[in-house]
Amino acid sequence: MSLDERSAGDSAKGALRVDVLVSVGRHGLTERARRADLDARALELALGLGEGGRQLILEACHAGCDNSETEGALRDYLGMGLNALNWIQTESSTDVLPLLRDYLRQHDVSSGPRLVLCGMRAEEGEGSGLVPVALAHELGWASVPGVVAVESIKREADHWYAQLLQALPRGQRRRLKVRLPAVLSVDVAAPTPRQSAFGPARRGRLERLEPVGELQPDANLLEWPLMPARPRPKRLKIVTASNARDRFKAAAAKADSGGGKLLKDVTPQQGAEAILALLREEGVWRGGSSRSQ
Repeated sequence: MSLDERSAGDSAKGALRVDVLVSVGRHGLTERARRADLDARALELALGLGEGGRQLILEACHAGCDNSETEGALRDYLGMGLNALNWIQTESSTDVLPLLRDYLRQHDVSSGPRLVLCGMRAEEGEGSGLVPVALAHELGWASVPGVVAVESIKREADHWYAQLLQALPRGQRRRLKVRLPAVLSVDVAAPTPRQSAFGPARRGRLERLEPVGELQPDANLLEWPLMPARPRPKRLKIVTASNARDRFKAAAAKADSGGGKLLKDVTPQQGAEAILALLREEGVWRGGSSRSQ
């Protein structure tokens, strides 16, 4: 991985600033609070960006309420090598999108290349994965999901560009060139995060920040009923073979795929129609026929 800059002497202007947004995770079996796996992979990716000798300004931020489990989970990120982690204090029903937007706007995006990294989705709460997309929309930045590597960052003319590797279904990869600043959502196929060391986790500082402006409640969250997510039971295939050999062969056979398809080089209208058709097949969308505008 190479991080190239236009001028080697202009280190202040060419410094790469990376903000990693982290959340409190939840273990699937024990339900114990921990660092979120995807956010930890985003931090691992960010820590690797400084290995090419480039000046790196790295900060991690968490926006959430203070309870008995939050501090221990956040210190897991400090144990990965951070000296400090910014913690924006909120209430349990606060909409974190305006807080994160104002936090990221505090730094000038014209002074150098700028990246924001986070996981694809949270492990508790809504877990919809919409925060990175909505945050990029609020800031007017590019948004790229499914990132597994940042291969290079270069300056061309008056703009900075990043070459990314994006994960696609069935193990495929796609190389993208994105103009910075950008919000990158890290996929589960990204490098495994390093272990959290106990000593650095205890010595690291949790910088508690007061939110800028008035806290805004998440109106939609207050109206939704929340319940723990549980895996749905799978329907077993009935085997009607007459002998033991055929029954064993049917039981050991590889399950068929879900029948999905990969769309390439399609127009936005064709992509929207394919998504709408899938929602109708799954019974999610029960509305009328779509109307072209």
